[in-house]
Amino acid sequence: MDELQNDFEKIIRKTFDEGNSLTERQIERIASRTVKSAGRQYYRSLIDTAPPMLAERRKQQADFETRNLRRWRKAFDLLETIWVCCEELGSAFDSYHRPQAAQDQDHVFEALTYLHAKALLVTSEIICLLKGGFADGALTRWRTLYENNVIATLIRQEGQELACRYVAHSRVQAWLRSEADTDDFPAEDPELQKQAEFAISTFGEEMKFRHGWASKLVGSKKPTFKQIAARCGYEAADDIYEYASQHIHFNHRMFDELLATCESEQNILLVGPSNSGMVGPLTATATSMVEATFLLLLHKPNLDRLALLDSVWRMAKRMSKLASGLEKRTLEAAKKRRKGNG
Repeated sequence: MDELQNDFEKIIRKTFDEGNSLTERQIERIASRTVKSAGRQYYRSLIDTAPPMLAERRKQQADFETRNLRRWRKAFDLLETIWVCCEELGSAFDSYHRPQAAQDQDHVFEALTYLHAKALLVTSEIICLLKGGFADGALTRWRTLYENNVIATLIRQEGQELACRYVAHSRVQAWLRSEADTDDFPAEDPELQKQAEFAISTFGEEMKFRHGWASKLVGSKKPTFKQIAARCGYEAADDIYEYASQHIHFNHRMFDELLATCESEQNILLVGPSNSGMVGPLTATATSMVEATFLLLLHKPNLDRLALLDSVWRMAKRMSKLASGLEKRTLEAAKKRRKGNG
């Protein structure tokens, strides 16, 4: 990685050895020309060799995902089964109640159906991350499920006015973004502006802030998520939430603090997938996805829905034991194979 640097230094030394002098500006120009010339050559070479390199890399990833699925199949199957059940329950609930909810201007229904759909989307992303071998990324996405359920709980708890504020807040934020970034919004949207201005005039200037929909409830012009969570008693999950948050930020973490390296016997700087550390994200995601469905269906409960909710809740409760058992058995089997091969 220092061939170009060495050649450059030889040229400079030779120039001085021959009795010639170079100003600092001349040396900088020589260095710049050298970098650009070599850069063009490297670029052409890298572009030409990229297809076979990428084909090999994708094969390695596909092979990894096959092994990862082999290890965690039962847990992945259970999580996807939970997802399908929750999606079908939510879809049926929305189709059945939406006409009446629209007629009644049921803002709680509108907010909860949106939050449930978002929970399904985020869970789909988590499933992809887990299958791809990114347990820490999956737990990071679980943060959104947690936040989603906090908001859904609060809206169920407080009722129509807060739900209306929550829904209206999205219009205000969209309008503010359009005002700030005209390149992405080349044409004005008078309807969006009208909706945003109505929301601000109705609920106050605090609607312009990030969590402004909750300002009145928590008594702060700029509410924090922690204040919102405390309002509906979600402090109990602070530890796992804070742990999940660490992977987002830039603070230093030791190699063994990652879920993906929890089974590693050596210090490594992980840059790719791992089939370790799946138990926590699987368990937390299963529980939160079912909880999101509970929060939606309990808006208009009946015995049929309660029975179906009970069934998916049983699935979620099974996840921890299932995933932990898979982790233990497959790790022991891998150690035996390594010992036998050694």
